[in-house]
Amino acid sequence: MISASPGIAGDAARADRHARDEALAHHIDAVGSEAFLDEWLDGPIAGTGHLADNARRRDRAVRAVNTSSGLAAALRGLGQGAQPYVGDRLGELKLPLLTVSGSEDPTYTELAREMAEAAPFGTHVSIDGAGHNVILDAPQALTSTLTDFVLG
Repeated sequence: MISASPGIAGDAARADRHARDEALAHHIDAVGSEAFLDEWLDGPIAGTGHLADNARRRDRAVRAVNTSSGLAAALRGLGQGAQPYVGDRLGELKLPLLTVSGSEDPTYTELAREMAEAAPFGTHVSIDGAGHNVILDAPQALTSTLTDFVLG
């Protein structure tokens, strides 16, 4: 699991997040995918300003194939407000679990540590210098981490 969450534990907190996700989905529908993409890529979670120009352009091109209706629907159906909380079930896992986070993403690093600790065969790896988007921020380090885990 890379920069992942077990969901939001409390019903009230999950409902609040669902309402915020719905408001964001409305915003995406209103402004369109290009304007939303500009906002998103300038933000703290998915910001790409620290990347080289070619990497930033490639990332934007991949994301630009999304439509505003598709992004809004994904947020409504797959956002954290819509997901059930599964953190209390991690102890049931019978297989190894690897959680990966970027060291520059303290929120998801803490979540990743907690998930790994809750699983009987859990391991957490924090990738130095990476933020929330570990795949884009540190692809070689992530590849090495995954290879070590699978072959280890």
